[in-house]
Amino acid sequence: MTVTPAVPGQPPSRSIYDCDAAHRSPLRSDYERVFASGLIALDTNVLLNLYRSNESTRRDTLAALGKLRDRLWIPHQVITEFWRNRESPTVRHHHATKAREAGRALDKAVDAARSAVATWVNAVQLKDDEDVGRSTAEELAELTGAAERLKTFIEAQAESDALTETATTHTDPVLKALEPLLHGRIGEPLSLDAHDRAVKEAQERAEEEIPPGYEDFRTKEPELAAGDYLVWTQLMAEAGRRGEDVLLVTGDVKKDWWTHRGYDIPPRPRAELLLEMRDRAGVELYMVTPGELLRWAKELLDLKVDDGSVRDLEQLGEVSAGEAAEDSAWTAEALEFFMDTLLSRYPSRVKAIVAAAANGGFVDRETVYALAGYEPTRSLRGFTQPIGTLSRDLQSLGVLTGREPFLLTTVYGHAIDPSWAKGFRIPDEVVPLIRDLYEDDDPGPAETAATAGNAAP
Repeated sequence: MTVTPAVPGQPPSRSIYDCDAAHRSPLRSDYERVFASGLIALDTNVLLNLYRSNESTRRDTLAALGKLRDRLWIPHQVITEFWRNRESPTVRHHHATKAREAGRALDKAVDAARSAVATWVNAVQLKDDEDVGRSTAEELAELTGAAERLKTFIEAQAESDALTETATTHTDPVLKALEPLLHGRIGEPLSLDAHDRAVKEAQERAEEEIPPGYEDFRTKEPELAAGDYLVWTQLMAEAGRRGEDVLLVTGDVKKDWWTHRGYDIPPRPRAELLLEMRDRAGVELYMVTPGELLRWAKELLDLKVDDGSVRDLEQLGEVSAGEAAEDSAWTAEALEFFMDTLLSRYPSRVKAIVAAAANGGFVDRETVYALAGYEPTRSLRGFTQPIGTLSRDLQSLGVLTGREPFLLTTVYGHAIDPSWAKGFRIPDEVVPLIRDLYEDDDPGPAETAATAGNAAP
C-alpha cells in the first residue's frame, strides 16, 4: 500500500484504506486480472478434494483448472502433503469412510433409543405390562428396520460416488488428470537447512499466533504443524520472484487464514497475510475457496459449471469447518494410556511432561538435561518427535481421535543461543490431568518416572 505526498515536503495524503487492518473487497476486475496475469496457487486440500468429490464436481474442478493451466503454480510443500495424505481413508476412500461413520452413528442412535425406552419402562414400573411391552417392541423394530434401510441407501450412494481404480498410480484417474495439468508448475523444495529454519520460524510464530498455521500447532507435531507456513513461505518467494499478484485457492477455513466477518460480509484473508505478502513479495494477495473458484471460473472464463458442483465443494468446506470446530481435548483415560505407553518407550519425555505440569505447564532446558541425564554436548533436536510418533500409532488404534492438542512443544529462544530450545510446554488443559496422574499418594508411574535410569533415551 503506497501513500503519496500531495505536495513535496508536506505530510502524506492518506486515504481511509491506509491502515494495516484495512481491506478492500476484491472487485470483478481484480479476479479478471489475476486470472489473466497472476499467480494462481493451489493448496493441498484442493487436490485432495478431487478424491472426495462426486464425478460432476471433479469434472468441473478439473475443467476450471485446465482453463487456468498457464497461471497455475503449486508450492512443493503442497505436493509433499498431497502424497502424505492421499492414502488416508478420509481421502482416497472418502465416500466409503463417511458411509461407515454414518452407519455407526445410526447403530448408536438405535441402541440409545432402546436404552432410553428400557429406562423409561423401568422408571414408571411398566416392565410387566404386556401391552406396553408389545407396543414398544413393535415401534423399536420399526425404528431398527428404518435405520437398516437408511444404511443400505447410504452404502449404495457411497459405492456410486466412489472413485475406482485408485489402488495403483498408473490407473488412478485423479493422478492421470493432474500429471499433465501440473507438469512443470511445481516449485522446488527447500534445502534441508532452509526447511529446518522454516519449521523453527513456524513454531516461533505460532507462539505469537502469527498466521498462517498456528492453529495446527495445537494438535500436530511441529514438523507436520509447520506445513501451512512452509506453503506460505514458498508462495511468497515465488510471488516475489515473478512480481505477480497471487490468488491462493484453499479449502482451509481456519481462523489462522481467514477473518470471518459473518452476516452478508464474506470471509477475507487475514490482514497480516496481505501485509506480509506486500512486504516480502511486493504484490497483492487474494484468496478464494474451491467453491468460489468455480463460481468465478463460470463467470469469467465462460465455463459451464454445474451449480451442484459449487454446493458440493461448499459442503466439503462446511464439513471440514465442523470437524475443526469440534471439541479437541484429552480425556483422562486417553492421557493415562498415552503416558503409560510413553513411559515404557521414552521415560525421559515422561519426566519432562511431569516436570512441566508441576511448574504450571513449562519445563526449562536445564531441567530436562538434569532429569534425562544428558551430557551437555547432546542436542535436544528431535526431543518431541517420539510424542508425534506415539500419537500417530494410537490414532491408528483408535485410542486417540487425532484432535488432541500436541502434548509437548518446543519453546525456542535460549539466552545463550536463540536457535536453541529454552524449554518445552504442555497444553494448559492437561496440567491438572497430569498432576492427578502423578502427584497423588500412590507412587505408581510417578515414582517410576522420577527414578528411571539417568541415561533414559
